[in-house]
Amino acid sequence: MASRSFKGYLMVLLQDAEELIQAHAKLRTGQRGRQWKLGALNRAVVLMCVSAWEAYVEELAKEALESFRPTMGALPQWQSLNAACRSQIGRFNTPNSQNVRLLIADAIGLQNVTDSWHWQNCTVVDARRHLDEVLDFRHKIAHGVNPRPTVHNQWVAKLPEFFRNLGRCTDKAVRQYLRTKLGVKKPW
Repeated sequence: MASRSFKGYLMVLLQDAEELIQAHAKLRTGQRGRQWKLGALNRAVVLMCVSAWEAYVEELAKEALESFRPTMGALPQWQSLNAACRSQIGRFNTPNSQNVRLLIADAIGLQNVTDSWHWQNCTVVDARRHLDEVLDFRHKIAHGVNPRPTVHNQWVAKLPEFFRNLGRCTDKAVRQYLRTKLGVKKPW
């Protein structure tokens, strides 16, 4: 079962990226090779995917915290943890592998959520490296590097699925941690 963060943020926000990919396909000239004057769409896909990933990670941290909110007893400790975490989330703006690892570790104690990032034809090392590569492109795009970075259409067309896979793995790891280590019966 997927978290509300996965369904309501990552999946919904990745639709923007997929619409840009579809627009790129409709604007193609029909000629083989690089399609000139369409590079901005590819760069926008990178921004949309990273934006969706960042929103998902932030919301997942909040959702995970809420899942073990006590009704009484340890409420002051939870409130302190919640306030510290929300402050950290407010400063979270580069969702690379290291920063995601730190945010999730600080929020719920899961020390390395990135260890769960693997699926068919993608190792943990590959997933971390690819995420960090995407974040490097995002940084160059968002901060106006000139000349503009070239982002190839075949590469960018795979990004939404890459982020869905990251989200699935992250969701599963956080849910399992909440259940087994923190005793949350139904995190989501």
